[in-house]
Parts: sequence; C-alpha cells; structure tokens
Amino acid sequence: MMKKVTLLLVLLLATLPVFAQTYPISGRVVDITDQSPLIGANVLLTRVPDSVKTGAAVDPTGRFELTAAPGRYVLTVSFLGYQTLRRPVEVAAAPVVLGTLALATSQVKLNGVEVVGQAAAAVQKGDTTQYDSRAFKTNPDANAQDLITKMPGVIVQDGKVQAQGEQVQRVLVDGKEFFGSDPDAVLKNLPAEAIDKIQVYDRRSDQSQFTGFNDGNTEKTINIVTKPTFRNGQFGRIVAGYGPDAGRDKYRVSGNINSFKGARRFSVVAQSNNVNEQNFGTDDLLGVIGTSAQGGGGQRGGGRQGAGGNAGNRGGGGGGGNAGNFLVNQASGISTTHAVGLNYSDSWGKKTDVQASYFFNLSDNVANSATNRLYNVQTRGRTLGYDEASTGSARNINNRFNLRLEHKFDSLNSLLWQPRVTMQNNTSDSNLDGRTFLGAFSEQSDSSQSTNLSKYHSAQMGLTLTNQLLYRHRFAKRGRTFSLGLNTTYNNRDADNFLYSENFDFTSRPTATPSFTNQYSRLDQIGWTWNGTASYTEPLSLKSQLQLNYTINYAPNDSDKKTYELLPNDGRDLNEQLSNVFTSRYTTNSAGLTYRYQFQKLEWSVGGSLQYAQLHNEQEFPRSVTTDRPFWSVLPTAQLQYKFSRQQNLRVNYQARTQNPSISQLQDVVNNSNQLQIRTGNPNLAQEYTHNLFVRYSATQPETSRSFFALVGGSYTDNSIANSTLVVREPTRIEGTTVVVPAGGTIIRPVNLNNEYSLRSFANYTLPLKLIKSNLNLNASATFSQTPGFVNSRLNYNRSPNFGLGAVLSSNISPELDFTLSSNSSQTYARNTVQSQSNSQYFRQNTTLRLNWILVKGVTLQSDVNHVAYRGLTAGYNQNFVLWNASLGKKFLPKQQAELKLFAFDLLGQNNSIQRNITEAYTEDVRTNILQRYFMLMFTYNLRNFGGSGAAPTDAPRDGNRQFGPPGGRPPGGGGGRPGGGFGG
Repeated sequence: MMKKVTLLLVLLLATLPVFAQTYPISGRVVDITDQSPLIGANVLLTRVPDSVKTGAAVDPTGRFELTAAPGRYVLTVSFLGYQTLRRPVEVAAAPVVLGTLALATSQVKLNGVEVVGQAAAAVQKGDTTQYDSRAFKTNPDANAQDLITKMPGVIVQDGKVQAQGEQVQRVLVDGKEFFGSDPDAVLKNLPAEAIDKIQVYDRRSDQSQFTGFNDGNTEKTINIVTKPTFRNGQFGRIVAGYGPDAGRDKYRVSGNINSFKGARRFSVVAQSNNVNEQNFGTDDLLGVIGTSAQGGGGQRGGGRQGAGGNAGNRGGGGGGGNAGNFLVNQASGISTTHAVGLNYSDSWGKKTDVQASYFFNLSDNVANSATNRLYNVQTRGRTLGYDEASTGSARNINNRFNLRLEHKFDSLNSLLWQPRVTMQNNTSDSNLDGRTFLGAFSEQSDSSQSTNLSKYHSAQMGLTLTNQLLYRHRFAKRGRTFSLGLNTTYNNRDADNFLYSENFDFTSRPTATPSFTNQYSRLDQIGWTWNGTASYTEPLSLKSQLQLNYTINYAPNDSDKKTYELLPNDGRDLNEQLSNVFTSRYTTNSAGLTYRYQFQKLEWSVGGSLQYAQLHNEQEFPRSVTTDRPFWSVLPTAQLQYKFSRQQNLRVNYQARTQNPSISQLQDVVNNSNQLQIRTGNPNLAQEYTHNLFVRYSATQPETSRSFFALVGGSYTDNSIANSTLVVREPTRIEGTTVVVPAGGTIIRPVNLNNEYSLRSFANYTLPLKLIKSNLNLNASATFSQTPGFVNSRLNYNRSPNFGLGAVLSSNISPELDFTLSSNSSQTYARNTVQSQSNSQYFRQNTTLRLNWILVKGVTLQSDVNHVAYRGLTAGYNQNFVLWNASLGKKFLPKQQAELKLFAFDLLGQNNSIQRNITEAYTEDVRTNILQRYFMLMFTYNLRNFGGSGAAPTDAPRDGNRQFGPPGGRPPGGGGGRPGGGFGG
C-alpha cells in the first residue's frame, strides 16, 4: 500500500507543472534603423536550467507572444541578415511586457563564397501558404499581379483574383491595409521587385483573432511581405499615352507615387483615360444604373452561371435600403474614367496603429447590348423567347473614405475603431427595344407577341456610413478574455426616375393594340443597422477553452416610393396603384456557447447559438397592412484542423446562418420600368436559413517545390428567397392596378422555397519542370447548383453542373525572357425539371500566351495573345476569336528609368464580349459593345529611390520593362474590353 501511495504522490508532483499558472510574454521585433517590423523573425524562449524551449514567429505587425510558468528564462531573437539578440527574462506572478526589441543588421561579410540553389516555391505554415518570390522570375518592373499569377493556385480571371479556388477579398502589405480592402489597387500598383514573400490564408475576423475561436467570418486574404530594402524610400511610375483614332482619339494618363519610411507609408495613385480602365473594383459604381435598371438583369439568379463557368452574384439578395447593394463590379460597355486615391498607414508611438485611404472616381460609361432569352415555358407548343436591344449612358461619381485605428492602452486592453464613408451620385439614360416571340429567332409573321419601346432616365444619390468599435480585454490568466463590440450602419438612397414607353400587343391581330406610359417616380430609402456583441472566454485547461457570446441586432428600414402620371400640361397626377410607403423592423437576439480543444496537431471546436428573430412589416400607403413574423433558430457551428505535419493540414468548417429579406424584396409595389418584365415585392417573406460546409486540404514539398491543394464544399438553404415568374400568354392586368402586361411579358415576385443548394470542388497541383526552367500549374474544378423557382405556378428546379480543367505554364528562365501560357476549358449544363426540352449545354475555352522579352539592352518586345471559343450558345452568339495586343519599346536615360513604346490593342480587330446567364426561369445570351483596335504611343517613367541614395536596391533588376497591362485589355478569361492595367500599368 505504501508503494502505491508513494507512486501516486510522485505522479501528482510530476503533473503539477502542467497545471501551474502561466503568464504571457509579449514584445515587438523591429529594425534598429527604421523601426520597421521584422516579419517572420524567430523568437525562442529557453527555460533555465532544464533547457525546455518554446518558440514563436513575429506577426506582420512585428509582435509576438509566448506563455510561460514562473521562473528564469533566456529569450533569443534571430532574423536572417541581422545580429542575434539574447536577453534574460524572469517570469513572476504577472504578464511580462518586453516592449520593442531592435535588431541591428549583421556586419559580417563573407568573401569568395557563393551559394547557388533553388528557393522553395511554397511552404505551408499552419493555416498559411507562403510563397517565396525568388522562386518565380518575372520581367523587370512587373507588378504584384504579374508575380502572383505565377504562383500555385492563384488565378486572375474576369478582373478578379482567385486563390485556392476562392475569390481574394483583401490584400495586405506587411500585415496592414493598403488602399482599404480593394485587391485590385494593391496588386496593380506595387512593383514585384519589392516583394519578398506572398502569404495566402483565411483571415479571421478581429474578434476571432483575439479570442482564438473561429466564428466562421473569414476572408480569403493575400499578405505581401516586402523586402527590408524597400521599406525606406520612394518608388512609383508615371505613364502618358496618346493614339489618333478615326472615331475618337485615345488617351491614357496615370501615375502612382509611394513613400515608405519604416512603419509610415503614404501613396498617391491617379488616372484619366478613355480606354476602358475603370479600375477601383467593386465600390465604384452605383448598382441600378442605365440598362441594368431597366433590362432583364437584377433578377435572382441573373448571372447565376457566366459564360466562363463562374458562379455569378445572387441578384435578388441584399437590402434595398442598403446602399452597399447598389454597388456592382466593372460596368459593361466602354468607360471614360478620372480617378485619384490616397493611402496612409503609420504607427503613432508604440500603442497606436492607423491606416486610412480615400478614393475619388468619376466614370462616364456607354453600354450597348443585345440579349436573347428563352424561357422554360411553351405557348401553343412553341418556346417563349425575349429579344432586347438597349443603348445606355451613365455618369457615376464616387467618394470613399476608410479608416482603421487600433490603440493598445496596455498589454491587456485595446480598442479597434473602423469608420467608413461612401458617397455616390449617378445619372443614367437608356433606350430599350424589347420583343417577346414564339420560337427561337422565328421569322414567321405571327412569331412576335408584344413589343416595348422605352426611354428611361434616372438620377440617384447614395450615402453609406458604417462604424465599427471593438473593445478587447485580456485577463492575467492565459485564455481568459472579454470583448465588447458595437457596429452601426446608416444608408440613405434617393432616386428620381422618368419613364416613357410605347407598347404593342400583336395577339389581337390583325390590328396591334398600343398602350403608352409617361411617368415620374421618386424613391426615398433610409436604413439603419445596430449590432452589439459581447464575448467571454474561459480556459478549462491548457488544452481547452470555453466561449460564451451574446448578440443583439436591430435593423429598421423605411422606403417611400411615389409614382406620378405626367400630364400634357406639365402637371402630375399621383398613381396610388404604383406608389407605396413601407417600413420594416428586423430584430434578433442570440446567445451561444462554444467549446474549443487544441493539443499539438489537433484543434477542434463545436458550439451553437439560440436565436430569436422578429420581422415586423408595416405598409402605410396606399392601404394600411401590418405583418409580424417571429423566428426561432438553432445555429450550430463546428471547426476542425489537423496538422499531419508542418507542410500538410486538413481543415473542416461548418456553420449555419440566417438572412433576413431586404426591404426591396418586402415592399409590395410594382416596378414597371420595363413593361415586358414587371417586378413586385412580397411582405410575407420569411428569413433564409443556410448551412455551409467546407473541407480544405493543403500539402507542400519545399525540397521539390511541389504543392497540392484541394477544396470541397457546399451550402444548403431552407426558405430560400427565390423567384415566382409568371409568363402571360395574353394581355393580363396586375391585380389592384391598371398595369397591363402584354402577351409574352413576365411578372416576377419573390417567394420562399426550399431545396436550394450548391456544391463545388477545386484542386490544384504545381510542379517544376527543370528541363525548361518553368513551373507547371494544373487545376480542375466541378460545381453543381440547384435553384428552385416557380414558372407559371409550376415548381422548377434548375440544375447547372459545370466541369473545368486548366493548366498554366510559367517561365522561370530569367527576367529577360518571361512568358506565361495558360488554357482553361469548361463545360456547363442547364437542366430543368419543368420543360426538359429547354435543357442546354455549352463549352468555353480560353487560351492565353503572354510574352515579355528584352531583345537587347533597353529594347523590349511584349505580346499578349488570347484565344476564346464558345460552342453551344444561341445561334449567332457562338464565337471563336483572338485578341492580340503587342508593344515594342526602347528604354533610355542613364538608369534606364524611362521608356518610349508603341502599343497596339486588338491587332486582328476581333475583340468580343459574350456572357451566358442561366436561371430557374430562363437561359439567355448577352453581347455587349467592346473596345476594339487602336494604336497608342506611350511614355513611361519609373521612380526608384531607396535608402536615401537614389539608387535601386542591390537585388533589384537592372533592366527591362513591364508596362504592359494593356489599356482596355482583357484579363485572361474575361470579357473583352474590360480593365487591363492599373494606375501605373
């Protein structure tokens, strides 16, 4: 018995250190000269006297944190090219704050020793995939986008950057925001020669990063780590070009200037052009503009499946009172743009970090399009179709300001403040000629059912103010935290619309029945969102942690739409049937509990929350109607991450969410801007309930520069807000109004339906081809979506499988010869459970060759050849064309910083733009006007001034030129004439 008691005591004593209290040890590692953070520096804590070691890496802000039990330690900080720092540390019963640890550069010089080897292309570091820029050779003066397109799993398509199968939503520079959250502005204005590492990861929310609990709010993020030699100095580029043209002379002026001094960074970018460089990404254009306001777009599922096989945006979602939902991507057609942007980031003392940016953009757009649409409906045994030809012009003025300020009161308390202001002013005019018919492109005299000739003018103003506050407190006990957040959003949208239309119904032959509309409408929408969160985490052991959270959300929205009939004597008569005053109040309360476990290679968490939501709708005009809808929801969540090794990991993420209907979907008012396509709201809509599940696997082999990535995921939605589409076979009056929909016209109303889901998979494999000194990037994808919808009161499920294969061969020969050959093919199917004869399929292939070649010193040849082929589209829309851009340039001045070049766009005159959209109600093909052949003489001046000497860094290229991102050029896979180069090219 004594032996057993003694053994038990020994075991208990042995386990005491496991349960001993630990305390955080924190600090910041910087360069002793400019105080810039030494990102990735190694921090090692060694316990005295048993030499037990604990390590950490410095984050993008230069900070690190370790935990240790009371005792004596030695802290070692090391970084390549810097002298190692060692410091004794003693941990008592309190956190240890070491402050700033400055490293000096190493003065040791090795003579006569040359080490030649190949840098590892990719390294997996936990959740982060890190690429070494030295493993990818680019043409001198290339920008960040040119560099990342050579990296495994990174694709630039339709002007958007995708990494590991997901769209990149944020690009950071040394861990800090650069021009807000616009990836395009960063990648096109940062030179590739300044980049040391590229890190790709899923950035968690600020709240999740603080607590360690993954709340599912992640953004696919690229962090660009710059070379230390580029963190002090100025760099930039100025471009000016002009080309005579028979129709309209072409011009382009752009520039970017960047001044970096340690943590303080200031940048200015500007441009003016009429070659369709629209630039600034998603926040520049007010959504309901020109033809998009009047045409068939904007329906739920419009653009669900693009011609390139990419899932489109969910058109019907989002709040009508939310100005953010009136923002679209690059406008179709051709634009003249004037823009300027400012970006500033700095550390104010040791406790405050700030990043701020401002954008101004003025865009004049001209868009002409032709649409052919076939509905999943038959009349008298023939398919119902819709043709549309539209011309439109729009002017959009956008101002956008962002600020991120983080202040750390001490090692335990911090405050994060993120305000944002967006102001927009849009005016647009459009002319539309629409026709409904029976049979695809039938020439029979009785094929036309009805026609609509209309003119539409719109003037809109939008203001969005958002404010995010997050207070965080870390207790002395490791793992115990408390945070409190308050987020507010204010949206204000005003719109004045004028509509004149002539409609003819041919079903009453032999005489067509005409009708005329001459109206003015005024829309005023105001919306607020108030969101408060509280979160508390408590450690249960060294391996496990518990989180309790509570969230309250209140979203009041008001919408007032008045429509007036314009009278011959310039008078106005209120049309009550097309007017509506509506308010919506959406309130949610949710409380949740999550358990997290982490030990060595395994980390998992499971939890859930109980949510009570109430949707209160009140119609005040033209008649008083009130509806109340309560909702109880259980929202489970689960995450798992397993690290097979340092270079292999598996991640699983599941989350359930709810989404309330927008005020535009709820407001029961008729929108007759296109009288062949009438839309109304539905005040009886319920909230959506969605399950999301994703599985990701990553593996790299640094020694062979091989990497593999795979993703499988999907979502399932109950009470999905879908469309009920009624295609009328004869003139039909909308109940309660005098609006008559001609034969062949449609009435679209949102409804709740179940069984909407989507599945997708993506895999990428990269390997080096040493024989030709190049990298081969292979990828495959498969997606499947099911979209429900009523078509003439029959429930139809549109199912769209898509399969894609791609390959990219990028050179690693030398900076003097840089080429990229890529090819992507996709096969898309459209299957319907109602009227299977409407099923279709189409094939798209896009092959691109980009060549940058320095023929002799100072002489550059650049060529971009893009072949696009479509098969299976509507007759007349199948295309097989080649877009060829080329330039020949000569560099001059002592440091070769200036260049004069002759640039040619679309040498063969074949540029084209085709888009296929598939929805639950129809399949359509759209052709849009595009920028075509022109020539331009361009002058470029590159500024490089680092270290105060005015000389380029020793590792910078000495010759060459990138200035190619063709003005108005099409990125690989994109529609022709969409933006090509950035401010600096």
